[in-house]
Amino acid sequence: MIAGQIICTRIGEAYFFSRRFDDAAAKLLESLERAPSFTVTYRVLAACYAHLGRLDEAREIVRRLRAITPVVVERATRYRNPEHRELYLFGLRLAAGEAT
Repeated sequence: MIAGQIICTRIGEAYFFSRRFDDAAAKLLESLERAPSFTVTYRVLAACYAHLGRLDEAREIVRRLRAITPVVVERATRYRNPEHRELYLFGLRLAAGEAT
């Protein structure tokens, strides 16, 4: 069910932006089980794992994302809050091996 998957992703994002990364990862994994082709979920989960220091898992999620789309870090993000955007992009770039 797509609606349930979207709700899981949104709850996962809320946990992520609250820096509750373990809770976020659990909810995002649940979302991927429901709909394994939703790219937003992969990106947030990869960023989440990166912030947890679980880089091997973050890179595995990025690998899975690349099987769906060649774009890992999008040029524009839907997150308008600058703090949220930076938290997300830093984690995602780290997961993708782009952060220094």
